[in-house]
Amino acid sequence: MSKNKAADTRHMVHLICGINVIPVRNSPDMASPQVSQMLFGEVAEIIRKKNKYWFRIMTNTCRSEGWVHSSQVMLIDEYKYQKYTEENALTMEICHPAFNDDVAKYLVMGSTLPRHDGISFKMPDNKYIYNGQAISPEGLEFVPELISKIARRYMFAPEMPGGRSPFGIDAGALIQNTFRFFNINLPRTPDLQCMYGTMVDFEQQATEGDVAFCMDEDGRVDHAGILLGDGKVLHVYGSVRTDRIDHFGIFNKEIRRYTHRLRIIRRFNK
Repeated sequence: MSKNKAADTRHMVHLICGINVIPVRNSPDMASPQVSQMLFGEVAEIIRKKNKYWFRIMTNTCRSEGWVHSSQVMLIDEYKYQKYTEENALTMEICHPAFNDDVAKYLVMGSTLPRHDGISFKMPDNKYIYNGQAISPEGLEFVPELISKIARRYMFAPEMPGGRSPFGIDAGALIQNTFRFFNINLPRTPDLQCMYGTMVDFEQQATEGDVAFCMDEDGRVDHAGILLGDGKVLHVYGSVRTDRIDHFGIFNKEIRRYTHRLRIIRRFNK
C-alpha cells in the first residue's frame, strides 16, 4: 500500500494564524522574547525560512517583523492570501467562541474573521460560525465617545511587552488596536504612531479620543495613552488603567508621582 505523498509547500510564502494568539518572537527560539503577537485570522508574508520549524514574517496587520513557529500557523498560497485580506470583520467581544461541527475556538477581541458574511467566516481548515459582536471592514462611526468606550474594553488587561490582546497588551497595541476598529491603521509602536494625525497645539484644546504621547529622559517617544476627558487618560502601566494627565504628564495618585512625561498630543482622523 503506497503512502500519500506530502504536499509541497516550498512555493508558499504566506501564512495565517489559526489559533487564538501566537507570539512573534525576536529570534527563532521558543525561549526568545516576543516582539508582537498574531491574533486569530491575521495573515503574514514569509520573509525567510529556517529549517522546517521557523518562519521569519512580516505581519499584515501591524507590519511587525519576527519569527513564528511552524506548528502555530497554517501556510496559504497567494490566492488565499488575497482572499483572506478582503471582506474581513473584527471581533469586539473580550473573548468569544467560534464553532464548526466539532471544534470551538475562543477568539479574543480584535481577532479577524476572514470572508465574514455576518454569521460565518472561512478559514483554510473549515467554515466557522461566530455569533458574537463583530464590526465590518468599514469600521465604527468615528466619534470621540466611542473611541474611549472601545479602549475601555481593555481595562485591567495586564501589561505585556509585545502583547496585543485583552489578556496581555503593551502601550502601542492599545492605541493600534483601538483605532483599528475605526478603520484607522497605525504603526505598532508609539514612536511611529506619533508621526500620524494632526498635532493638538495646547493641552487645553485636547478632547476625548486624542492620543497623548510621552517621552523618556532622552526625549524619545516611548509611551502613549488615550484621553478620556476630564483630565484623565487610559494607558498601560502594570495593567490598562486610568490616571490623571496634565501638561507635565501622567500622574499616578497611588504612588503619588508622575510616571510619564508628556511630549505631544495628536488627533487621528478618518
